[in-house]
Amino acid sequence: MSVLNVAIAGFGTIGSGVAHVLAQHSEHPDAKINLTGILERDTQGKYVQSWFEKKPELFYESPETLLEDPEVDVIVETIGGSGFALELIINALQNGKHVITANKDLIAVHGAELMAVAQKNGRHLLFEAAVAGAIPVLRLLKDYLHVQDIQGIRAILNGTTNYILSEMESNDLSFEQALSQAQDLGFAEQDPTNDIKGIDARYKLIILTYLITGQWFSPEQISLEGIDHLELADFEYAERMGRRIKLIANLRLSEQGVEVYVLPLMIEKDDILAKIAGSTNAVTLTGKFSEDITLIGKGAGSLPTASAIVSDLNKVQSHPEPFPPPPESRKLAIESMDEISFRHTLRFEVRDHPGIFGHYGKIFERLSINIYALEQLPQYHRIGKEGEETVIFTLTLQNCKEGLVQKALEEINQADYMLKPVVLLREIV
Repeated sequence: MSVLNVAIAGFGTIGSGVAHVLAQHSEHPDAKINLTGILERDTQGKYVQSWFEKKPELFYESPETLLEDPEVDVIVETIGGSGFALELIINALQNGKHVITANKDLIAVHGAELMAVAQKNGRHLLFEAAVAGAIPVLRLLKDYLHVQDIQGIRAILNGTTNYILSEMESNDLSFEQALSQAQDLGFAEQDPTNDIKGIDARYKLIILTYLITGQWFSPEQISLEGIDHLELADFEYAERMGRRIKLIANLRLSEQGVEVYVLPLMIEKDDILAKIAGSTNAVTLTGKFSEDITLIGKGAGSLPTASAIVSDLNKVQSHPEPFPPPPESRKLAIESMDEISFRHTLRFEVRDHPGIFGHYGKIFERLSINIYALEQLPQYHRIGKEGEETVIFTLTLQNCKEGLVQKALEEINQADYMLKPVVLLREIV
């Protein structure tokens, strides 16, 4: 394809970033990607107004006009959401146009449907920018590594949560303080639910899992826990144990199936993921025949995401024929979270009461769970308003299955001396 004509649908932070990068590239004498159109309803918006004033001829009056334009080879979808964007992508593919998107929510939930439409119509559907921004992890999986040799992924896929965890650890901020700071700096949305609950990271993990296994799993199939229940005492404990707490997206293949989840985990300080601070993302790939490969970079932002989109545009320009989907060698079942083993550390906050440890011991004995360590420090003893003493302490259990620990917690959390439900920290051993 000598020249690739591109239209951008949605001209917010990401769409304007794509336009900016393409404008820079167009100054090169060998430029082969041409921005020919923009679809944006609000032409007076923050990012779009100057473009509309300079080049009003680029703007389409309606989605139908864009879809029917025979000059457009590729539509870059940066609208977001799963309503209009889904309809636009399907129609674009059916109208013979390639589609590039950064819409991780849409791809994670509707990927199987959209890939089928793309394959049927012989068009590219590319989404490098949907996972880890400028980090070329999807390209590495598709172009350079034999995906059947990949045995696992451990990744930090959300910059907002990593920033919050870094601030809680290094500056002794509460979760609420760190979140507020992240919002002030633009790292977190005003509604940060998808980030702090781990939903965003789970969407990205679904996409990575598809590229490695050839299977699309639904979000509900993947176990998930966010970070909004963590407190400073958890980070202080992790520090004493030589650990750091990170929200980890994990994929591990086995003969039994695939182990996949998004959880806050305690990891050793010398682990490369433990050293990733601030809003940075990182992905570690484990292969049968290679040492671990870790990619580190900005996972979000206008220009990092735009650079990933333009990378996909270059791919379409150099290879107009769509690539085959990743191979699906065998149907993989997701291993039940109850069957996955961790070393669990339980943080208790209780009213001081005789017989607490005896009560716990009986529950653990009944479930054949062994206690590895107990920590009860004086600084976590407090006197309440009415003179009642409260205590915070931790119990670390020997390596055991998640399901057994959850059974124990169902009973423990019902005790009348419990002030809060037990907070669970996990470590892979």
